Amino acid sequence: MKTMQKIQIPKLFKKALLTGTCAILALTTVGTAQPKDSEANNVRIMRNEDGSFTEFRRSPDQRIIERRTYADRQGGAGDRVLIMTIIYRKDKNGKLRSGKIHDGSGKVLYRVVYGYHRTSGKLVAEDMFDARVKRGDAEIDPATNKAVFKEKPVRCLRHRYDAQGQQLKPLVVCAPAGKTAEELFGVEGSSYIEDPWAKKSGTNTTNPNSTPVGR
Repeated sequence: MKTMQKIQIPKLFKKALLTGTCAILALTTVGTAQPKDSEANNVRIMRNEDGSFTEFRRSPDQRIIERRTYADRQGGAGDRVLIMTIIYRKDKNGKLRSGKIHDGSGKVLYRVVYGYHRTSGKLVAEDMFDARVKRGDAEIDPATNKAVFKEKPVRCLRHRYDAQGQQLKPLVVCAPAGKTAEELFGVEGSSYIEDPWAKKSGTNTTNPNSTPVGR
């Protein structure tokens, strides 16, 4: 596998990646993380196990979810600072389609694109692109026989499921040297979140507009 340039991640931002990705899972699996609803149920705030806070906001049409992670300011007097923001966008079927990861100053660092199985509607692909520098290679377009630039992700996840439909540990390809999926996004390895407002039905809805694998 070709090694790409190492991406430097600020310490506070890395901490948010390690804890923030699993934050939504804690809504149902960690008893100490209790969300609080406000503003007509369009805002949820929860405390993470490491002491940081995660705030979820959604748009009135429920198509955009904004997740902000706050941590104690280093050397501060108990005040908190914003260290990461992820803005997710959903399609008309309620599926997450994309996300933009910002640092504490608002600079966009990464773009994430999610793909789903054509028939089952399950999450199968998760590709993260560097938003600061386009990374990729020139490839020959068979239609024009000319070289065209094709952007490539710096990190890919392929989600797998067993015969019973239970999710298995995803397959991960991480291009930045020295950075594993666990280091970037915690033990779950995924930037994907379950909608904190979604009702658990125990069934998977097929998405007619889903993107097939290997497109």
